[in-house]
Amino acid sequence: MENGTNSRSASLAGSSLPPSPHNGTTIPASTPTAAASTPRVDVPPVGNITTNDGVTLHYERFGSHGPVVCLIHGWSGSRHYWDLNTRIIARTCQVITYDLRHHGESDKPAVGFHVARLAADLHNLLRGLNLENVTVVGASMGAAIIWSYFELFAGDRISQAVFVDQAPLQNIAIDWKAGSTGCYDTASLTRLQCRLLTDFKGFAKDNALFCAGPGIAPDAMKVLENETLRANPVALAALMADHTALDWRPVLQQIKIPCINIIGRRSAVFPWWGVEEVGRLVPGCKNFFFEEENHWMYLQQPSKFSALVAAFATDGTVGAEKAWTHLHPSISEIVH
Repeated sequence: MENGTNSRSASLAGSSLPPSPHNGTTIPASTPTAAASTPRVDVPPVGNITTNDGVTLHYERFGSHGPVVCLIHGWSGSRHYWDLNTRIIARTCQVITYDLRHHGESDKPAVGFHVARLAADLHNLLRGLNLENVTVVGASMGAAIIWSYFELFAGDRISQAVFVDQAPLQNIAIDWKAGSTGCYDTASLTRLQCRLLTDFKGFAKDNALFCAGPGIAPDAMKVLENETLRANPVALAALMADHTALDWRPVLQQIKIPCINIIGRRSAVFPWWGVEEVGRLVPGCKNFFFEEENHWMYLQQPSKFSALVAAFATDGTVGAEKAWTHLHPSISEIVH
């Protein structure tokens, strides 16, 4: 089943979002790393790649110089969820966004309802576009896709990673009670699946309200809703059944590249201490709290979020800390 909304939707970049208090923020100058001298990637600005099982994924590229950053959206979203971030990050980086299978303008096949398949798709994308030394940024389930990628491909072609507001396990377990607030066991999964299959439009509206937080203009909220409606609700229901049961805690301890973990202190989706655990489990990972923001803090504070990601992509953890200090006179928001 494929949702019939196939025309290109309005961009978030053209919607009436409130101005960020950090608009115009500049990152302190620092000595570029090897990543910053990455040559321009030979990738068309808009295109498609075909996965090894014949599925077409749609992507876009922004920027002409600097390290390569690949932005991975979450469950029920699309590449347009990054519209407020791409051009900011692209001032100093080369940015790739794409629609996951079953989402946006990518194919919606009758197979591939697993995070592992989405990780394989990411590998196909990086190989297909001949990208190396990539900083991957995964929001919500996008972070889980990165974790699965490491389990399957040992970080091939990836040099750094950014995880955005995702707990290492959504479900409740004997030793874990800090997962999802809305999908955490069989009963809550069943309720979510029923909503997807019987009231997809209502789900899309409520999901945007739940994750975005206050201050997002109605026209921007409508873009978010419409992008969700481009996804396949049957696929979303099956994909969540896989995603919510996966325990990534053992995998996180094996990730050996520079990473940062971004947390919405007021996230409605996860308790902050559950997401914080990612930073504690990944060796050397730093946690960065957005103190007043929700699950989609990159929409609420696009300049602040983008400055942090761009600094990390260019200068690693040290660069991220310098940028964060510049954004916050008190460094106390770095907790680990």
